[in-house]
Amino acid sequence: PTFKVSDNNLVEWQGWSVRVGFNYREGLVLQDVKYKGRPVMNRASLVEMAVPYGDPSAPFTRKCAFDVGDYGLGYCANSLELGCDCLGHIHYFDVCMADEFGNPSVKKKAICMHEEDTGILFKHVEYRNGHNESRRSRELVISSIATVVNYEYLFYWRFKLDGSLEFEIKLSGELSTNLTSSGEDPTSPSHGVLVAPGVNAQTHQHMFCCRLDMSIDGEKNTVSEIDIVPEDSSYGNAFGPVETVLKKEQDAVRLYDANKARSWKISNAEGKLNSITGMPTAYKLVPFTRGAAGPTVLTHETSSVSKKGAFAQAHLWVTPFDEKERYPAGEYTPQSLEQEGLPKWIKGNL
Repeated sequence: PTFKVSDNNLVEWQGWSVRVGFNYREGLVLQDVKYKGRPVMNRASLVEMAVPYGDPSAPFTRKCAFDVGDYGLGYCANSLELGCDCLGHIHYFDVCMADEFGNPSVKKKAICMHEEDTGILFKHVEYRNGHNESRRSRELVISSIATVVNYEYLFYWRFKLDGSLEFEIKLSGELSTNLTSSGEDPTSPSHGVLVAPGVNAQTHQHMFCCRLDMSIDGEKNTVSEIDIVPEDSSYGNAFGPVETVLKKEQDAVRLYDANKARSWKISNAEGKLNSITGMPTAYKLVPFTRGAAGPTVLTHETSSVSKKGAFAQAHLWVTPFDEKERYPAGEYTPQSLEQEGLPKWIKGNL
């Protein structure tokens, strides 16, 4: 392996450096992420989930798990094993959390780190003389797996040789099933899929929310939206990017648009410039890099699910840093009586 671990949780690999953290609620947390010594992110983690079920039959009208706030991904984390959970030359991180009595409790091998070959990084054949150049690609993968009742959630942070970083979530485990409801055709449930005689696997969504505390080349950053759109031109072939700076919180509640190849750019606002373009240094946030683009939460806006899980009504929210604004559905997700989190934070429209 080409990674190095020092000071218990400082990882260095191919120009990247990151502190690997963990807590009872968010599980795996990345801190002080840098590339070639330059800051990229102060902190990154999965801070909330909503899993709404779309069956209007009682008692399922309020069925929606907030797996981070309700259960705690750290408490639900697996102890990983070599050979299936993790494969190759592995470095494991043990984690320490407080148990229900406030005593320290160690979970062995809660975090796995290894390198993976990911195919071709670069290839070109010079057609004039047939000269061929090809390079293999590798990734550093830092992962954790949590079992939340019936589902397994597999979390993978992937550091790449080109300076990019990807977060992948896989789902496994078992479906949450129930008997078909009274008055419902037992052979064809109206809001789910029949998986065994009389057994309904209800239609549902998994809505994940990450909090990224960005620090591109410094603490002052600007976020803008990039759309690729057609332009008027003599031959009708022109198209290109249009950049819109998101200046206020309420203007920065955004939806993804695949027809415009929409992405978001986080740029340095302290005068750090790219030496080639002369533009502020930046990273691009690209959603849905694996699989089809997903919709926002599909429950009606008047439902209790949509009110408590309002963070899932948009693909992106941008707010100024505030150390008290940690969880998008509120600090105490199951107990809150009013709408907490992101909708409340942006009322000031900073």
